[in-house]
Amino acid sequence: MRTLTALEPYVPSTDKPWNERRIRHLYDRLGYGARLSDLQEGLQLSPGELVDQLINQVMAAPQPPPPFWANYTSDDYGDDNDMVFEHKAEFVARWAAAMIDDPIRSKMALFWHNHFVTEEEVYGCNSYMWSYFALLYQQAFGNFRTFVEEMGKNPAMLVYLNGNINVADAPNENYARDLMELFTMGQNNGYTQTDVVEVSRALTGWRVEMYECTPPYFDNNLFDGSSKSIFGRSGNWGYDDVHELIFTERSAETATYICSKLYKFLVYDKTDDEVIQAMAQSFQDNNWELAPVLRTLLKSDHFFDERFINSRIKDPFEYFISLLRIAGIESTDLEADWSYELFSFCRECGQELFNPVDVAGWPGHHSWINENTLTVRWGFMSTLLFSRLGNSDDLKGTLRQLAVDLTDRLEKDPAVVTQALIAHFLNTSLDEAHAQAALQYFKGEIPENYFEDGTWTLYFPEVPDQILNLLFYLMRLPEGQLA
Repeated sequence: MRTLTALEPYVPSTDKPWNERRIRHLYDRLGYGARLSDLQEGLQLSPGELVDQLINQVMAAPQPPPPFWANYTSDDYGDDNDMVFEHKAEFVARWAAAMIDDPIRSKMALFWHNHFVTEEEVYGCNSYMWSYFALLYQQAFGNFRTFVEEMGKNPAMLVYLNGNINVADAPNENYARDLMELFTMGQNNGYTQTDVVEVSRALTGWRVEMYECTPPYFDNNLFDGSSKSIFGRSGNWGYDDVHELIFTERSAETATYICSKLYKFLVYDKTDDEVIQAMAQSFQDNNWELAPVLRTLLKSDHFFDERFINSRIKDPFEYFISLLRIAGIESTDLEADWSYELFSFCRECGQELFNPVDVAGWPGHHSWINENTLTVRWGFMSTLLFSRLGNSDDLKGTLRQLAVDLTDRLEKDPAVVTQALIAHFLNTSLDEAHAQAALQYFKGEIPENYFEDGTWTLYFPEVPDQILNLLFYLMRLPEGQLA
């Protein structure tokens, strides 16, 4: 058996074939699940070609257009709090729709939202929320150093971590500490408390009038122009100098920390040191561009290893959104108010969009599931299946067509249809006991002789309801929580 280097490209083989299972794995990790058309197209490409195509498409896509209120200040809203809430709700709903229709960029933006954490409850301005979101989208596959440099001047971040009150006479250490601890180098990894103090002084002068919701600006009168010592180097350091020092003097620490987070997000919660170091070297060699690192990881034999398929617990949005995408449903197929229910249930599950739990973000993986959040997941999944999908003839038609396309349109064996739907939605097979239970959920109350004498086909009137019953069962299984 040959020894693989850390990020050697995946080459399909008899033991490790390029098939629908691995294509689903790629779409699960990079986005919110694969539609049947994605699988069919992916099989016509090599693994590397598919990875390149997905990333190239995202990077070439235009940025989301700003809402008309993108630059609204407090004066524009006046005392109309209802308008403030309405604009915020509409925009959050827009992100939910993008998770279905633009899944790869949306998912990476959510990853960075959980890295460069801010909380809307703290900064409060809709224009700041848009500015922050736009930066996440713009740099999701871009240059990480530029990302960091722009994030520190973003109004949402300036308010959230007190950069707006960091002035020469009274430096505030909050952003300086988290810049190194959470955003670049990692906790206690190459910096001291003295560095925190000195970096905070170097970052002074950036201001934002949070109660007016006006754009940020630099006030040189509030900047500490005296000498500072950062990482043992002295100078009259300012904002740009801090980032130059981090990305040169602490490049190895930064590359390793960020690649570790990317690995946990895209591969598995426990990191592989050899792979992380290979990623970190690529990150530095490519001048902090994210896309080359992501391409190399996602094309690797390591990424497509069987042990990582279905090994991550879905976050709440992933749990619900992926079902819709895998079913072939578009955001425009859903009623306008569906996203409000989605946000409510995701919040109960511990994931409120624009409001992570704290500056360290949502812990993820095992933390998503406990006895309370699991029942909330099941509850909303039931609502989504039977109240949203089950009350729409068009959506029920979509489910029927999916079953037809997954099997022979003349298929009359419910076991064959059930197995095809299990593989499509769970990307795995079930043990005999659960497979038989799934079959019974699919059969429902249809008389057994209908299956035996050929009366039942995929064009039987009850088929969409049978699929909903099956999904109700599948999404409650442990396998239904995994990606």
